[in-house]
Amino acid sequence: MRPADSARTRDWKAGKAGSANLDRRKRPRGHVSFLQLFRWACIGLAIWLLIAAVIGLIALDRFKLPAPTGPFAVGTSILTLTDTSRVEPHNPTEHRTVVVQLWYPATQSSNPIARYQRWSETTFSSFYTPLLHTHSRIDAPIASAPAPFPVLLFGPRWAGDRTQNAALAEDLASHGYVVAAIDHPYNATRVAINGHVIKGVEALEGPDGPSASAQSRIDFWNNTLTLWAADDIFVLNQLAALNFTRFHNTLDTNHAGAFGHSFGGAASFNLLGRDPRIISAVNLDGWTFGALASRTTQPMMLIDEQSVADRERDLLTLPQPGTTEDQLDRADNTAVEASLSHFGGNRLYIRGTQHLDFSDQPLLPPLRRLEYTGPIAPARIDNILRQTVLNFFDQTLRNQPAKSLSDSDVTAEHWPAK
Repeated sequence: MRPADSARTRDWKAGKAGSANLDRRKRPRGHVSFLQLFRWACIGLAIWLLIAAVIGLIALDRFKLPAPTGPFAVGTSILTLTDTSRVEPHNPTEHRTVVVQLWYPATQSSNPIARYQRWSETTFSSFYTPLLHTHSRIDAPIASAPAPFPVLLFGPRWAGDRTQNAALAEDLASHGYVVAAIDHPYNATRVAINGHVIKGVEALEGPDGPSASAQSRIDFWNNTLTLWAADDIFVLNQLAALNFTRFHNTLDTNHAGAFGHSFGGAASFNLLGRDPRIISAVNLDGWTFGALASRTTQPMMLIDEQSVADRERDLLTLPQPGTTEDQLDRADNTAVEASLSHFGGNRLYIRGTQHLDFSDQPLLPPLRRLEYTGPIAPARIDNILRQTVLNFFDQTLRNQPAKSLSDSDVTAEHWPAK
């Protein structure tokens, strides 16, 4: 028993005998202890954090991506497609299944506005994305037009997700394109398939890890490119089949394009020459390697950070073979320049950018905006990508005149075919 408790017991016993006054008003009050102050400070801090969190959630709930610039409203749908002719390489007991999100020109609709991401497919660092509004209506009726809408296949970066370039996809859809973004299971961060969430398990360096040689990594990536190409062609086939039913002959799957970010950009190039329906492709800041092996004169555009050009010059002065990264960069430069020299194409360098500037990263709330993004203003890089990608596909898929982009931060190269 503590001394204070003992004293109180004696006082009570004395009071029973009438010799002590237990009136609390006459007893001296104790001082507030440090522990009590600390507890009250913690409670106060928790209350303020709770208030800040509520305010933050309200702000996120009102956040929207930049608005599309085209004349069409935008609809979006999510499809789960299973290829019964292929086995899932990571689970031989199942067939290969992919999740596809479509953004397409739509009629005006009162359907619910789509959120940026589904709760089941978020991670700790992207927990807020289901609170973010897009400009797309869920399953809105597809618009009608004099000519079918060209299909564009989109590939996310390694361990990315299908919504990572939603702003660009919405803008293309508003100009009359149907964008099909594909999540490749076991590589995408998280994919929800028939109530089951599949997490990404593929390391970028391959099964040999960071110690893998340059050639080992290239071989691993090329095997993955082959798998993604099969996924992309399967999706295009499925959209061609759905064109006669759900989409009422509004899709043009015979004159399609492809674009992607990082590894998804390489996957887009990999489709050139593999399937005659893929007319042209855009690679947003991605390596290529074996991706250009089947390409001939199909139009291509490679959009890179300015640092990529600087790196090419630096490699000319470095000893060979150099580090693994040096070998990988040299192999990529050789593949790109060989394809451009023989078959022509376009290449752009954008100053002030880093790798994730070629996705929605700089457009999202500032919780992650500073991660792998450069000093270029978010609205500026967004505008550059929108104009450049739209103009490229308008030229190559719709035979419209080429439009040049005048921007002091953009260096453009056009390589004519021999």
